[in-house]
Amino acid sequence: MNIYIFENNRALNLEPITLTRPVFDIRCGALTCIERLNFLLPDDNIHLLVRPELEEVTKETFPENSINPENIDEGIWLLGNALWNEDAVAAIKDQKDSLFFNNHTLIGANLAQDPGKGWMDSGGPLAADLESDNQKINLNINVIEYLWDAITLTNQQTEKDKQFLPGFSAPETEADLINKENIFAHDSVIISKGAVVDAALGPVIIANDTVVKPLAYLAGPLYIGEHCIVEPMTKIKGGCSIGPVCRLGGEINSVIMQGWSNKVHDGHLGDAYLGQWVNLGAGTVNSNLKNNYSDIDILVNGVMTKTGSKHVGCFMGDHVKTAIGTRLNTGTVIGTGSNIVTSEFPPKTISPFSWCVGNKVKPVRWKAFLETAEIVKSRRDLEFSAAEKTLLESIYRRKKT
Repeated sequence: MNIYIFENNRALNLEPITLTRPVFDIRCGALTCIERLNFLLPDDNIHLLVRPELEEVTKETFPENSINPENIDEGIWLLGNALWNEDAVAAIKDQKDSLFFNNHTLIGANLAQDPGKGWMDSGGPLAADLESDNQKINLNINVIEYLWDAITLTNQQTEKDKQFLPGFSAPETEADLINKENIFAHDSVIISKGAVVDAALGPVIIANDTVVKPLAYLAGPLYIGEHCIVEPMTKIKGGCSIGPVCRLGGEINSVIMQGWSNKVHDGHLGDAYLGQWVNLGAGTVNSNLKNNYSDIDILVNGVMTKTGSKHVGCFMGDHVKTAIGTRLNTGTVIGTGSNIVTSEFPPKTISPFSWCVGNKVKPVRWKAFLETAEIVKSRRDLEFSAAEKTLLESIYRRKKT
């Protein structure tokens, strides 16, 4: 069966993370949304529908899928930033010529070729939800509308995602394991003597070739991806989803890290979402609660938005760097490619490719950024691809205008 995973016209409500990746690559629980769909739909033909500026980089990231196909056939359509499960996907497959909604948002459809093609010819889901006389059905699943939703939902989603990792089991280690039957590790994981892994409040899942050093404390619900390093004295207090190849240290609580990033030094990071290739200098800390305990509002995609939450930390796009001793206020949003070098609180909303020095905000120089990014990736034996450069430069040029 043809499966069309799509972004809608609210994709940038997940900025700064979705400036550089499609919404289905958002992480929540033990998996990204697309990883979960690949487990749910192993035998189906998956097509990915993304914003034009993301097409080339998406082709590099997901070479096994067709990206923005020219020909549309009969199939089911699934919103990429929804947290799909087996029952919800089955319900859509079983109801032909139907549209599925969640809180007035179109999240899925089962369409014949003509209505699907007609929708795409009129601009597709990036332009507007499909208007049709087809049967309309409400489907009760979670949708990540904003980044703080991904953080909030990670606790329960980690529990649900255990089913997709059957090869993991309780580790053989001299470390202190609490509620051992709820700890799942690949057999290549090293958990050193003196570490504490506490799964009393939720599962702890640790992927292949990750190393947990002595005296680290890990509490569930928690997922740590492959090839990570957890330094001594690290305190990971739960509610976290850590992507691959991250170095972890200090105090971490209710944090999502997309992957390939470093938060290795002392300092508190809480209720935060970090993109890839982020590096936090020693002593970087963020606030996640106002002194007056009021709900936190954040500027998202140009609109001041109520989070409805008292606990919101910070959101950092790809390639963000902070200097030693950086302090971030509650609800700070830092755009792609920015560099924070200040002893004061930087602005709460920082545009992509900004250089915050002292009390001034200047544009980052493109050539200097590119040189640093190439060095960073080369340290992981990776190259900075032409598609990545083109996408990042387009964000840089839009920022300048």
